[in-house]
Amino acid sequence: MRPFVRYCGVLFAAALILPAAQAVQRKAVGVVSQSDRGHIDSADAVVGANVYDCDTLETEQGGEMRLQVRSGQVFISAGSEGQLAESLNGIDVYVIRGTVGFSAMEGAAIEIVTPAGFVRAANSQAASGEVTMTGPKEMLIVAMRGDLVLDDGGEFRTIPQGQTARITFDEGGTPACHVDDAQDQQPRNALQHRKIGFFWVGAAAVGVPAYLIWRKATESDSVP
Repeated sequence: MRPFVRYCGVLFAAALILPAAQAVQRKAVGVVSQSDRGHIDSADAVVGANVYDCDTLETEQGGEMRLQVRSGQVFISAGSEGQLAESLNGIDVYVIRGTVGFSAMEGAAIEIVTPAGFVRAANSQAASGEVTMTGPKEMLIVAMRGDLVLDDGGEFRTIPQGQTARITFDEGGTPACHVDDAQDQQPRNALQHRKIGFFWVGAAAVGVPAYLIWRKATESDSVP
């Protein structure tokens, strides 16, 4: 009887220890550098807090949140939601709703994952840009500094600096952030090429408030 009780005790202890060990193994992919009414998985985001793979990042109306990731930054605008994940490709930024942007130094592998493809700096150059989900089948891409490129499953479209593009796509293709894949740093599944609409909106048609925020953020030498 006693060996059986000890065996049950070992199993119970393992059940408590293993989840804690798994939590410790989670990799931080970013750090909160600024937060005003921002949240990480429903908890208040504070400066210096770590962000882990697939944590839900949200901001209230009128709020904002900025995160330091590798050689760049990620910006979550007011009333927006996104996620981060690390893979062999670099840092993936999932835009769920609202506006999510990034600012990257040259060579920084930061991509915004959208239903229409991956948005990143053209030719790995230094760049800043943002994606705004304007509806279930539409989004805007703004190239604020440097050129951006939209990779639609192997078909590439360039958005020059200072320009805004409106993208339309079929509903239901929103990519998901997977914790297990991100923890193992596996290559994320590439989006299949799909038919999208690509239209020029014009220079500085949208994104002006966000651009001013990025300009303020990049005045410091410590920010790309």
